[in-house]
Amino acid sequence: MFKSILSITIVSALLILGLLWQHSSSQLNYLKRDMVWSWSWAYYEPFSNGIQTSRTNDTKQLIFRRVDTINKISTYVDVTYTNTFEIIVIHEQYCQPKAIIPTTVQLNDLPEQSANFVCEDNGKSYLLREVVKHLSTFKLQTLDFNLSEDFSNWPIEELKKDQFIQKHSNFFKDKGDDTVYEWSRD
Repeated sequence: MFKSILSITIVSALLILGLLWQHSSSQLNYLKRDMVWSWSWAYYEPFSNGIQTSRTNDTKQLIFRRVDTINKISTYVDVTYTNTFEIIVIHEQYCQPKAIIPTTVQLNDLPEQSANFVCEDNGKSYLLREVVKHLSTFKLQTLDFNLSEDFSNWPIEELKKDQFIQKHSNFFKDKGDDTVYEWSRD
């Protein structure tokens, strides 16, 4: 009796670990956009859509994202060189390049505004880009899907901190931090 309970427990644990690995792996590999993504472990949500982190290949700019593989949506956030937040939402769907999907967007507490997803040149996805100085909430609505993000649950300030460190890389290197990337977005 004890052996069968132990066997069932071990098999169940292995099955759960396998499902977690499959879910996590599929999210990290979804719409990679030529970047290597890893989990921001403080914001990892098993069986959900946690926050991932990466750096661009050219400028080593820090980027966060959350993916929703069910609705085929990826939300990316980074900081522009003018110190504003850039939100990019990508909806995976085959399309005619430059075709649009009308949408309604609400940033923070501002009124809703009309915007468009635009089909990318590769014809595999639509892209929407918004830029804002302060980032707290984001809501998007199309005929096919809705998206809502509360950025208080994201490590948003890390983006500006990373940009500050890059702009002052010599200071941080002199302090012994060898992992500092130099500012290269001018």
